[in-house]
Amino acid sequence: MRRNSCCSVLILFVLLCGGPALAAVSLPDIPGYTAEAMRSTPLSAPSGDFGVWLSRTYRSEGRRLLVATLMSGPGAGPLVTGEEGTKTDDRPLGFGSTYEVFSLGGKPAVYETIPSVGVSLAVAVDANSTLTLESSSLGREALEEAALCMMRAM
Repeated sequence: MRRNSCCSVLILFVLLCGGPALAAVSLPDIPGYTAEAMRSTPLSAPSGDFGVWLSRTYRSEGRRLLVATLMSGPGAGPLVTGEEGTKTDDRPLGFGSTYEVFSLGGKPAVYETIPSVGVSLAVAVDANSTLTLESSSLGREALEEAALCMMRAM
């Protein structure tokens, strides 16, 4: 009986201590979207664990797709951007993509348009976490609203 009690206490302790840490790194639901199961890939190497790579696909009420990715941990590193206000393209060697660096919810963000693929929005959630939203059918406003909603829930 004592052994079962000790195991129960240990399991409860792990859940209570580990729960908040696990909950902090997730891709939350977005109102107005149906979400598929979240996929998680550890960022690990023989030298240690360096975070996690999460991805999840969402469908809007109009069946438009939104793919979210969260890279989090020391292995992911920070989102590196140009100066806020930078607007540029990838010419002469690229495919006509345009980029804009701005602030979203007080965080550095980059909005990219790729004519043949769609749009993406990358936001620095914190020093070692970057949220990226991509869609071939949603516009900038929808991506910004989804990102802000997700960041509030993280």
